[in-house]
Amino acid sequence: HMLSKAAFNGLLKTLEEPPEHVKFIFATTEIDKVPVTVRSRCQRFDLRRIDAGLLANHLLGVCKAEAVAIEPEALAMIARAAEGSARDALSLLDQAIAYGAAHSAGGAIAAEDLRLMLGVADKARVIDLFEAAMSGDVAKAIAILEDQYNGGADPAQVLLELAEFTHLATR
Repeated sequence: HMLSKAAFNGLLKTLEEPPEHVKFIFATTEIDKVPVTVRSRCQRFDLRRIDAGLLANHLLGVCKAEAVAIEPEALAMIARAAEGSARDALSLLDQAIAYGAAHSAGGAIAAEDLRLMLGVADKARVIDLFEAAMSGDVAKAIAILEDQYNGGADPAQVLLELAEFTHLATR
């Protein structure tokens, strides 16, 4: 998607008369920037996000193969943080392994350590925040959010988790 107009025109010529032995595979996150003339000569496959449970199982397999001990809750946190991307999940797992090696004495990668690494809020504190907000206790809600922020949680992530909990509660 980052080619110039002239480069796309050159590519178009090659796509119209490709060598027999060549297969082109294009990948982009911004398909709308690829000219229609190029898109019309390609088969298109839109990849979907991977379910968090399936992603956590994949990460568990990677951990077993690499002899890495990790708590199930930590795997679930990585899978949620990756938002359906296997590449992002593997990168986060790699960071968690390095972080765990620096912060634990050879034990399993703990969910609490991962919570600090990711800046994720404690679920119990998210529920407390939800209850304070729903009861109209603004001062308590702000105090809970500030406490989580001071503990290393990213406020945007706390609000995202609050929205997820609200969705779960309303279902």
